[in-house]
This record gives sequence, structure tokens and C-alpha cells, in this order.
Amino acid sequence: MRHLFIGLFAAFLTAAAATQAEARGSYSTTQSMLFVSATEMDDNGAPLALCHLVTTRAVIFVNVWRTLEGYALAEDNCQTDQYYAMSSEDLLSAQAAGMIPKGIPATPKLALGKLAEGFWGLGALAALLAFAGVKALQVQKRRKQRMSMVSHASPAAQSILDAMCHAAKADGYIAPSEVEMIQRTAQEITGEAFSLDLVKQMAQLAEEKLEAKGFARLVKNRSKLEQLDMMRAVLMVVAADGRLDGKEKAFVGGLAQAMRMDGGTVSALLQEVVGGGAGQPAPA
Repeated sequence: MRHLFIGLFAAFLTAAAATQAEARGSYSTTQSMLFVSATEMDDNGAPLALCHLVTTRAVIFVNVWRTLEGYALAEDNCQTDQYYAMSSEDLLSAQAAGMIPKGIPATPKLALGKLAEGFWGLGALAALLAFAGVKALQVQKRRKQRMSMVSHASPAAQSILDAMCHAAKADGYIAPSEVEMIQRTAQEITGEAFSLDLVKQMAQLAEEKLEAKGFARLVKNRSKLEQLDMMRAVLMVVAADGRLDGKEKAFVGGLAQAMRMDGGTVSALLQEVVGGGAGQPAPA
């Protein structure tokens, strides 16, 4: 019977072209093989091993999940990208012929340890998403606190004051003199009064770095004139010390992008602010 199976298997190898394990779908899915057992089979004299054929899915090169596709026969103890797929029926026939150890189950099962090798990244990704979720909730909570403090003000005044506080926080530190300047400037531009204590608390609750969504939220529902007032107020904050550092430039750039404001308009407003002409008409 052993010789009969060898003959049948030789015919199987001849009829079935070797399949290549390959990456599929833009680096997100790859196939590989895990060694299960040595066998008595060979391919033109090259020993064949029984392998688990697995598919590993990755997100940004981080493995997040592994699935078991079935059995395969391959050379080099499964350390190759060429294999012959093997069904449960093929396995049982090989075991009956003494070509594969009988203790191996006909239905392939992947040990938890081997499975974990494929989805360790899932935990890392979950942790990253959880961290991002917690951070987003914190940002939302801080924003609600700020807005509740200025609920008496008009929507435009709320946004302008909030933008000024974020601009002051961009370099990571808000000096008492900056708080006084924000209070004074906000009142001059919006015509609405804010206490020093309120501005100080608003500034403390502001984020040091805004994402694109944060900038979009600042300018949402603001008219063109209100956006010009907001940019003017922000420039007065960041240019108060006579220079713009990298983080302040990044903040101004992010705000201008959200407003779709061109560089010429920003430069004109900056010249106006530095020249002391904050009360003059803004560029059209």
C-alpha cells in the first residue's frame, strides 16, 4: 500500500502545479508556512515537510490577525514560498500509507502561541486606538469646559477668544502678560468683555497642538470678516514678542489652511499688526 500511495502522490505532484505563498493586497496580507512535521514524502529527491499554511493580515506593517488556511507540503522544513496544498483526505491517505505520523489531526489546528504570533499587533493597535479615543474625549471635555465659561458671549467672540488662547498655548507656555494681552485684544476686536480669570482658565484648558479638525471647528460658521478678525487676533498673540517660532508658525499655517486664506492676506494682516494698525480695515 505504501508503494501504491507513493505512486498516487507522484501523480498528484505532477498534476498539481506548486503554489507560491505571496503577499496580497498592498502589504496588508501575506501567506507563510509553519512547520508541523517531517514526512516520508519527497519531490524529486527533496524531502517534503507538512506545514500549516497561514495568512497574516497587517495594518501599516503591524501584524493584527492570523488565520489558518489548511495543510501544505513544502521543502526546507516549510521555509520556502513554494508549496503543495493538502486536503484532509490527502492527509488521511498519507497517514494510512505511513507517510505522515498518525497523531496529526485531519483538521488542522493552530496552537494559541502560534496564533498569537500573528495578532500581537492587534493588541498594540487596540491600545493605540484606545489611547486616541481617551485623548479625543479629553479634548472634547476641555472644549466643553471652555465653551461653558463663555456661554454669555456671541459665537464669533467665543471662537476668536478660543483661537487666541490656543495660539498662546502653541509654544507650551502662557505668561501672565500674555493673558492680559489676550483679554485686552479680545475685548478690542469683539467688543465684548472677558475677565482676566476667565481668560487665564481658558488658556490653561487650551490644547498645545491642534489637529485639522480643531482648526476647522474654530472657523466653522464664521463669516469672512469674522475669520479676518480671528486671524488678526491670533497674529497679535503670536507676534507680541516680536518673533514667530516654529510652533507658532505652524499654528498660523493650520488656521490659514482651515480658512483657505492665502499667504498674501496673512502677510498683510501681520504687517498691520506689527505696524500697530489693528484698528485699520482688513484686506479684502
